[in-house]
Amino acid sequence: MTLYIQNYSSYRDDIETIDVKNELKQKYKIDTRRQDKFIHLAIYGGQLLKEKVEINKDNELYVTSGVGNIDIIQKTNTYMYKENQTLKIFDFINLLGNTTSYYIASTLGIKGKSIFQISDNFTYINTLVSLYSSIRSSKKDAILCSIDLLSTPAEIMKRVLGVKEDCNLVSSVNYQKFSLEKSNAIAKVDFDIISYSYNEIKEILLKNDKKVLTSSRCKELEFEKDLAYFETMGSYVVNNAIKNKDDLVYIDCFNNRYRMLKIESLK
Repeated sequence: MTLYIQNYSSYRDDIETIDVKNELKQKYKIDTRRQDKFIHLAIYGGQLLKEKVEINKDNELYVTSGVGNIDIIQKTNTYMYKENQTLKIFDFINLLGNTTSYYIASTLGIKGKSIFQISDNFTYINTLVSLYSSIRSSKKDAILCSIDLLSTPAEIMKRVLGVKEDCNLVSSVNYQKFSLEKSNAIAKVDFDIISYSYNEIKEILLKNDKKVLTSSRCKELEFEKDLAYFETMGSYVVNNAIKNKDDLVYIDCFNNRYRMLKIESLK
């Protein structure tokens, strides 16, 4: 399967430090009331994309994340089970995944199909598959938001993700605008639904002549790895490859199964 990328946006808090809420209010004049940090981060990434590419009201919107809005889940648990308080109405609303999609769509002017989707593994690649299947039928373009917000304390997030205590988790939001058409594309990404064993992925890499980057989960593969980690790292890798005009293969791993993305810059 192949998707063409018309443009992208990225933000990582270990690379650039910004008061996201203030940026939304001051620069973009967006009302941030009744929203939380997760939603603010998602909206901010969307505004960065909007500055670079035209977004049409019939574009489809997909949102994916490693664990979703875990801060609001912790807040709800504190209210109801530790302090014996009733849940505030806007906290309940923000618990719903499609609430984030609603706010993104509203600020981008999107009125088309909107999906909030999380998989327990390979969530970015699985969302690419869903997006591809949908626009093959609809013949429309699609926006994909991949967001991971580091919760406090970080140890909770590490236990949920199943990563080591010394893992460097970061917050990040990455967007791409996808099309099935090559015209005006700046890059393309190839992927499939197959998961490979260690021996199978090694055999594939023996025939590969492109740069290889792997997730920090790929302990057995001795290729370059990003020292930071977030579940939707593949989305950032795609964007960074476009930024640097790199052609590369990205490999992720879960329970000793491997999946990969092939990114090729077109401009």
